[in-house]
Order: sequence, then C-alpha cells, then structure tokens
Amino acid sequence: MRVLIYGAGAIGSFYAAQLFTAGYDVTILARGKRLEDIKKHGVVIDHFFQKQQTVTNVPVIERLENNDVYDFIFVIMQKNQTYEILPNLKENRFCNNIVFFGNNGKGGEEYIESLGKERVILGFPSIGGKREGHKIIVAYSENSSITIGELDGIVSRRLVDIATMFDRAGLIVKTSDDIDSWLKYHIALVSPLANGIHMAKKNNFELIHNKEAMLLMIKAIKEGFKVLKKLKFPIRPKRMRTLHYYPNFVIIRILKRTIGTEVGKLVLREHAITAKEEMRKIADEFQELIKESGMITPSINELVEYIK
Repeated sequence: MRVLIYGAGAIGSFYAAQLFTAGYDVTILARGKRLEDIKKHGVVIDHFFQKQQTVTNVPVIERLENNDVYDFIFVIMQKNQTYEILPNLKENRFCNNIVFFGNNGKGGEEYIESLGKERVILGFPSIGGKREGHKIIVAYSENSSITIGELDGIVSRRLVDIATMFDRAGLIVKTSDDIDSWLKYHIALVSPLANGIHMAKKNNFELIHNKEAMLLMIKAIKEGFKVLKKLKFPIRPKRMRTLHYYPNFVIIRILKRTIGTEVGKLVLREHAITAKEEMRKIADEFQELIKESGMITPSINELVEYIK
C-alpha cells in the first residue's frame, strides 16, 4: 500500500509516522521550514499522554508530480488551505482515493467539482496538537477514533482498506453513513467553542470561569443544531444528541471538563488561535446554512464577531 500524507502539520506528521512505523510505504509532503526540519531531524513527536518522544525517518517530498502513483492520498490541512492544492491533485490522475481530513461545512461539492465524485472521501481526525520548533506535540488516547465516510454513505472496499491500514498502525477508524451531516454537526459544535476562546482573550482557563461566554457558547451550539435539524440533516454521531437536549447547566459541566484542562489548551485553544483563518472559513460556511434555513441565530452571530 503506497500512501501520501499531503500536509505536514501536527496531525499529518503523526499519521505519517504511525503508518510508516506499521510498515506501510508512506511519504509526507511538506514545504518551507517544515520540509527542512523533516529532512534534518525526521518526524519528531512528543506524545502528550504517553510521555515519550519518537523520531521517525519518513520520506519527504516537496511536490506531488503528475505521474506519481499512490493508493491513497490523505489531505490533512486547514480547510482554507485545501483550495490551493486542488489543481495539483487534479493534475495527478494516478490516485483515485483522496481522503480530505478536516473541518468541512460544504460537504464534498467543492472537491467533486475539481476531482470528480469517485475520487473523493471525507473524514475527520481524532487528535490534536501543535508544532513547536522542529517537534510536534500530539494528544491522543487509546479511545481516539478517526471518522471516515463515502459521500453516498456506503461502506466501500476502500473504507475497509483505510480502516485496516490505521488499525495496523494502532489507530481506531469508524465509518459514518452520513459523513456530510457528521462534519456539519462538528462545525456547529467546534465553531462556537473556538470563537468562545477568542471571546475569553484566547485563554481556555479564563473561558470556563466566564459564565456569560459559556452560556453564549451553549446557546450558539443549540442554535446550530436547530439550523441543521431544520435543513433535514440527521444528528451524527448520534451521541451529539446530548448537546441538543441536555439542559444548559449539564452541558456547562461537560464542557468545563473538556475545555479547562491542559489537553483543552493543546487541542482546542492552540487550534483556535493558530487556525484563525480556518475558523473564519468554517464560520462563513455555517452562515450559508443559516441563511438557507431562514432561522435567526443571535448567539452564533455574536460569537462570530470575536474572530472577525
């Protein structure tokens, strides 16, 4: 199995190292300083929970050539950055399995227009982290799970192949029968959380003690769920129903346990800050859904102002 990881940030680097260590023919695509760092140091990862560091000499390239052959290409980068690489992916006709891992409020339509429906798979990674010099710090646990899905909801042979590949690398994969809805509900959750971080002056520990901000985030999350429900998107994953139906004080307790920790700082705060352009992008994508629904979303709109 020949694999290209297109994107050498925290998540892409981690997956490349894990798959390479599991024995797969993996290459990672990086540019600029990150390319230099991998060539010089390898993929250096500090595993947050496991309290260990690994160094993996994953082969690295700077560009995907038109005649390069891969069984799978995993695109792992911020949503606003994916548009820049679509021409490169389109020019290469030797890989029919391109997996876009990450935030996505518009489904597969933009990717299909460029690449064709048969080449596109959507998914979401299960970890968080950040770059620190030439190192990557990554937070994941044995319960972390990757979610993938075909646009038509079937469990195809290639989804099984992806699950087998990551399972061999020690990572759990779950398939979704409606990956588009899954990704939209994820944005309905993560966008208010990220914007709430900015409301609390980019401090996740300050956020959990800001009652106004916590309540505003929960109202925004519930508004987003109502928008998606009106547009006939079923709740995915089903456990997200708790955020729709639980009373606010219960959700506050749940979120405090997630946000107000060092893991919350690494996974949520760091991404909210370093990926601010992406947070704007997915907020704009959700605004299109709000407009389509015809609903009024004052809490979402108030939070959005903190990232403009």
